[in-house]
Amino acid sequence: MRRSVLIKAEDEEDINITPLLDIVFIMLIFFIVTSTFIKEPGVKILRQDVSTGEEQRPISILVAIDENGDIYINKQQVELSEVTAKVKELRREVPKGNAVLQSDVSAKSGIMLDVLESIRDAEVENIAIATEKD
Repeated sequence: MRRSVLIKAEDEEDINITPLLDIVFIMLIFFIVTSTFIKEPGVKILRQDVSTGEEQRPISILVAIDENGDIYINKQQVELSEVTAKVKELRREVPKGNAVLQSDVSAKSGIMLDVLESIRDAEVENIAIATEKD
């Protein structure tokens, strides 16, 4: 009789953490699915300050122009002649997304206009210019 009491006592001391692990994994999946990822241009851009502006969603194509006039798409430097092809490639992945152009304050406006034209040539209709809000 003492043996059965000892065996039962050992079983009761064991902690079952399987339900806890299930809850942790469910929470992890929930946070991964509901999180949004911020796209970064890959270079530091000093954007123009404006008093008006609105947030754009979803952003699928992010094009940046730095102070030297270099163009970046997905953290990779590209030439102006390659912008249309790269944007078309990204457009195939997310056809309903918007394009956002980040241009440094020191960049020449002519380069920005050429990049805008290249993005329009890639059949992107919604193009926004990224700015800083005052």
